[in-house]
Amino acid sequence: MRTRSASIVAGIAALAPTGGSVAIPATDPYVGDLRTFSRTGCSADNQGVGTFTQSMTSSCQVYATEFNSLYIHLNPGWIFRAHNTPDCHDAGIVIAETTAGSSPVVCNNQTSPNWVAYSVRPIQPGDPGT
Repeated sequence: MRTRSASIVAGIAALAPTGGSVAIPATDPYVGDLRTFSRTGCSADNQGVGTFTQSMTSSCQVYATEFNSLYIHLNPGWIFRAHNTPDCHDAGIVIAETTAGSSPVVCNNQTSPNWVAYSVRPIQPGDPGT
């Protein structure tokens, strides 16, 4: 009986969330995801996936490692820029912007210098494509 109890506890522990996974609170709406790569082409040297929520928008988000390409998915109404400076003081490169009814997945490349940060903000009147 003792072995069976230990197995049940081990099984439950395996289902528990790990330190790397975080639930998105219902009060902080989902905006999009990104997957970065250390090489161009959006396939080699996958660095993982990140999710951004509304509380992470309208500010500079420094990424853990430099990246040369990324896939981005955005909910409608947002613009995503990748930056070469960790404080986002450069203009950034518009990777994706989404309008009502669109939600594209986009691959974009940067050969030099590497991107090190990103910013996401609501689309404003006068933005490209609006």
